[in-house]
Amino acid sequence: MVLFKHILCGLTMVFLGGTSLAQNTFQNPIQKRGRLGSPLVETSPFVFGDKLYLLENNQRFWDIPGTKPGDYFHEDEVRIREVESGNIVSEPLKNHGFGTALVWNDRVYVFAGNYGEGKPWRHITEITMTSSSDLKNWTKPQVVLRAAEGEFFFNTAVCRGKNEFILLYETNDKRWKPFTFRYMKSTDLTNWEAIPEALYGVDKYVGGPALYYEGDWYYTLYLEALKPGYETRITRSKDLVHWEDAPAGRPFISFDPTHKNIPLIDPRISESNASDVELCYFEGRTILYFTGSDQTTAGDLQWATYDGAPRHLFEHFFKKTDEVSSEPPEHEGDWTPVLISPQNNLENTKTSNKEIRRKPTPQQLDYQERQMGAFVHFGPATYIASDFMSVPAADLFNPSQLNTEQWVKTAKSFGAKHIVLTAKHHNGYCLWPTKTTDYSVKKSPWKNGKGDVVAEFVEACRNNDIKIGLYISGGDKHFGVTSTPDPQGERKLVGDIHQYFPVFLEQLRELLTNYGEVSYVWFDGAYDPFGWDVVDPKTMKPLGTAYGDAIRTMVEHLQPNAVVMGGTKPDVRWSGSEQGWAAYPLWNVLEPGEGFDHWVGPQNAGWIPAEANIHPREKWFWTPNSDSTLRSLDYLKKVYLETIGRGSNILINMTPDTNGLIPEPEVQRLKELGVAIDKVYSNPMGRAEATDLSQESEIFINLPKKKTMNLLVIEEQLRLGQFIKEYNVEAYIKGKWVSIAKGQSVGRKRIQTFEKIRTNKLRLSYKSVEHKGAIRSFTVYDADF
Repeated sequence: MVLFKHILCGLTMVFLGGTSLAQNTFQNPIQKRGRLGSPLVETSPFVFGDKLYLLENNQRFWDIPGTKPGDYFHEDEVRIREVESGNIVSEPLKNHGFGTALVWNDRVYVFAGNYGEGKPWRHITEITMTSSSDLKNWTKPQVVLRAAEGEFFFNTAVCRGKNEFILLYETNDKRWKPFTFRYMKSTDLTNWEAIPEALYGVDKYVGGPALYYEGDWYYTLYLEALKPGYETRITRSKDLVHWEDAPAGRPFISFDPTHKNIPLIDPRISESNASDVELCYFEGRTILYFTGSDQTTAGDLQWATYDGAPRHLFEHFFKKTDEVSSEPPEHEGDWTPVLISPQNNLENTKTSNKEIRRKPTPQQLDYQERQMGAFVHFGPATYIASDFMSVPAADLFNPSQLNTEQWVKTAKSFGAKHIVLTAKHHNGYCLWPTKTTDYSVKKSPWKNGKGDVVAEFVEACRNNDIKIGLYISGGDKHFGVTSTPDPQGERKLVGDIHQYFPVFLEQLRELLTNYGEVSYVWFDGAYDPFGWDVVDPKTMKPLGTAYGDAIRTMVEHLQPNAVVMGGTKPDVRWSGSEQGWAAYPLWNVLEPGEGFDHWVGPQNAGWIPAEANIHPREKWFWTPNSDSTLRSLDYLKKVYLETIGRGSNILINMTPDTNGLIPEPEVQRLKELGVAIDKVYSNPMGRAEATDLSQESEIFINLPKKKTMNLLVIEEQLRLGQFIKEYNVEAYIKGKWVSIAKGQSVGRKRIQTFEKIRTNKLRLSYKSVEHKGAIRSFTVYDADF
């Protein structure tokens, strides 16, 4: 048997677009990568010492011509293969099968079924465990679980759960269907006890399980019998007792019935199986292995990838496609690093409980007053299907019909008050004629290398009275300096930061001195070598915040009126979603120690408002034939309610095409959003104006006659800070006060819908911290929004 070396060797990333909610369809984000020419069935990928390994359950009969399943089974082995080299590094167990691996506290634990002696093939009644700290020297195998009388074990899976370890095994216990999954728990990986009523598959065929714990859910992968064929599905549970299957029509991995020529079976037989899926997270991606074939003689080992973490992959199969959830929408673009939620706090880098800013700076207040902004993603990635991690030739960029006036007018059509342009994205291409590199518009055929996209963009903004924002990526693939795409807190430096740092500073200096006043400077958290959490890959010591702090100091000196998104000292933080979503309740002040949980360095605290962003197309940069992926108007209206309506700002992306023009369908969709917003919010049914309000705990709207309404807007006096922690809105209906809406935070703006009512009196009551703060306005509308 030959297992091909196949991971990370010249692999070209395939970036996936998101499911368009306008189409209300589900798309599987897993990308099959290829077949490995191996009959292996049960395999477990795992990462140990920064290397990818594969635990293989090898059956001896595969290697001997003319044999059948079960022959020589006492020579079967559980072995470990290093994927990059393809070498077998050890054989932890012989005379065993159905093995699986768990990595915990710098050790690898292998669990497998013991064939024993003098018993028929696969009459397994004991599960064995062994472990190693170097993959070469293994502890003496010990029995950790024995079957009940008449019971046999088959496949196993082990994971670390919330507070303990969980072991899943297949059983032939006659109380249930064969291969039903049972779940055990342990605190030490040695002593296991059954979890009462923790079962799956008692009422249907299941098999080939895998078990994972992500985001407070236990996920089990299992085999579904299709008659004909078998495919892997996914289910989840909070308690291992009550299970929620993914909706019908969402197979985790399915087979290809057109494929034949499968190892060790008749070459005329078609594939009818996709089973025994196991996976791990490695270098910013989820790596999956599974087997094809037809569930008879042998498997047909294959591998696949998902560009993100397992948690986000699993959650994808359970998300709703017909509405905006109360949970953060899934990342659906073509990058993932900053979207991976922090998993644990970095205790040593938390801020102290010192006095922190609890009111906005004048710059922050101006920014929050603007609320709506536009993003423009434009550059070489526009010409190569949004692949912004590639570095194409500089002369590929040629926007022969560039019209920045069109960009600005499109932004204004939906209410944007500022626009942020990607002056330099991750590939390092500069949209202005920088002196630091030839990888810029200087080498473009456009205007014979004399053009300047930034200059034209800035002029169009000023001509149309819209604030200017510039995005500059810290990561630079052309220069060769980035950070790895690991989760926050685990990123590593790539390249020579000392050589690159002065180059970056000069690029930033050019942008902040050559184009007049800039209101918004946007630093991307992805691939950022200056990030607060980046470590030296050799010493694994943090680089610290010195680089980022120096960058921030330059911004303050050159553009003192600008607000800064990201970096080591942000004025603005990310909301947690690039699908147009902000959490609720939403607080502008981060208390000491909360930063890491809100996508800023844990050294940050104080007034740091949130900004969501969204790409209405499937990707950030324009791609051909992508008009059909534009978000629906209904979706964008919900985005407005779940960002602006929760007190956040938002950036809505626009995508100029290769000519330098935003395509007309996109222009029209964004204009429709602006029209819908104006239609609702320009016609209030009633309002309590700011001049009438102070620090009263009750505020009334009294109308001359009854009106119909179903939406309210509350605004806090933000210049005083954010203090309201609870509110209740009541309407006077049929002679009594009836609560129609409640909430917690208000901040810049709280928009809330409720069932339609008719009334002429409304009362807003609220509680605030230390009786501080005040309501700025209270308005009600009759809205179809």
